[in-house]
Amino acid sequence: MEGDQVSCLENLKSVIEPETGISILDLGLVRVTKEGDELVITYIPVSAYTTPILVMSIGIQILKECGKIKVMIDNYYLKDEINRRLEVIRNELSRISSKTIT
Repeated sequence: MEGDQVSCLENLKSVIEPETGISILDLGLVRVTKEGDELVITYIPVSAYTTPILVMSIGIQILKECGKIKVMIDNYYLKDEINRRLEVIRNELSRISSKTIT
């Protein structure tokens, strides 16, 4: 699990916050926690009222860079809706990647 966390954080250096042009890691907008055995990446937008499409885009980029890790949005007015959508995407990605083509 520790290796997953390190590679995930390395990959997140390439995720740029669109309003500032700076990495979400450099801005300190990412929190890493654990829920049981599961790693959780929480993204905190620069503003509670950032355009929703930008927040959703960052969440999807985090999913892309970190694989099956749970992604959450915090301190945002639409966090519940976006978190539900990110979980649906995560589950679908897990379902697709678990299928093997023979």
